[in-house]
Amino acid sequence: MRNMKRFSSLFLASALGLTLLAGCGSASDDSAAGQSAEAEDVSVSETEETSESETEAEEAADVEEAEETVTVEDLEPDEDGNITITDMAGREVTFKANPTIWNSSPTAEGWLCAIVPDQIIGWAAEFEDEALAYYPESVSDLETIGGNYGDSTANEENILAVSPDVIINTYDCTEDGLAATVASADETAEEYGIPVICLSRDIADSAECAANIGLWFGAAQRGYDVSVYLQGLLDQVTEAAEAAVAAADVPTYYYAEQTDGLFTEAVGSMHAAVFEFCGLENCVGDDISMSGMGGLEEVTLEQVVQWDPEYIFVWMQPAYQDITTSDEWSGITAVQNGDVYQIPLMPQNWFDRSPNSLRVLGCLYCASIVYPDYVNYDLTETVSEYFSYMYGVELTEEQLAAIYCD
Repeated sequence: MRNMKRFSSLFLASALGLTLLAGCGSASDDSAAGQSAEAEDVSVSETEETSESETEAEEAADVEEAEETVTVEDLEPDEDGNITITDMAGREVTFKANPTIWNSSPTAEGWLCAIVPDQIIGWAAEFEDEALAYYPESVSDLETIGGNYGDSTANEENILAVSPDVIINTYDCTEDGLAATVASADETAEEYGIPVICLSRDIADSAECAANIGLWFGAAQRGYDVSVYLQGLLDQVTEAAEAAVAAADVPTYYYAEQTDGLFTEAVGSMHAAVFEFCGLENCVGDDISMSGMGGLEEVTLEQVVQWDPEYIFVWMQPAYQDITTSDEWSGITAVQNGDVYQIPLMPQNWFDRSPNSLRVLGCLYCASIVYPDYVNYDLTETVSEYFSYMYGVELTEEQLAAIYCD
């Protein structure tokens, strides 16, 4: 993330400067220090360890203070009131400053609600009132105008009627997917006559997406602050996963999709991105492969029994009920140990369908379950803080219970 990296470099440069200053001294100073140490029989190793520890603590404090005081300025529009940016697919896009925005699939709406809620022009997918209560009150009356995702196609008349200034969506911005992404975004822009902006759909790029949304849409400071917050959450997941890997304590999982739980995702599927970010081992291994971007590979119960996953994550309630109560699933390790979990769905699916911005929460949720000995956060406290910081919503006990499908 270009801007974030620049800020981080400034912090590191500052910390490095402090380190160098702390290490400077004359030859006579060194000699005197050595004589004093010898006379007092001070342990050099102990002194060095204490000094290093103090220096690291000072550097961490200086970096933290720098982060808290960073000021980020919005982009200046040109004489026509437009700005030009380079999106995350490398495309140059020009649009009206402080634009109205349509997310053409329900993927980036969580970031938009946290950073520029008043600029969202409508929902791609319909939200129930119960789900909307998790988002800012200012978006509660937005209309559903449709979107282009999965099997859904937006009504062009609806889009042109609300006339957004920009269209935004998440795409595959990796080297392998870039050509198709650029072609798709350009085609959409030509179809509607509206600028299209590409965000990366990679979970690891979540913080960069937030920073870019703020910078591009006239809320640079808020976008930066949100990006720092999100990166801190993801770093906690990464630390837990790395500790589990180092301890050779990484379990297998099965992702049970659809009402019978007998559809799943192959290794490398974008629909299994939360599990892969958390470093889990997909029990299907090489036994199945991706048939297309839509995923949902059909399997048999006999295969799942043979794979014998240690954890099962379920998308739909009927499948959860069947897996946890029927004799057919009862011999699987995950079922025997009570390690079958229904994925949180409020206000959107935390894992997938769509692969949206709440997957950061999905990673926190998943890691807290599979790495209980390695996480250093309380999930419920973190989730409550998330909705408070991101959306200004103080969750009730009932809302928290609904998240966990209790």
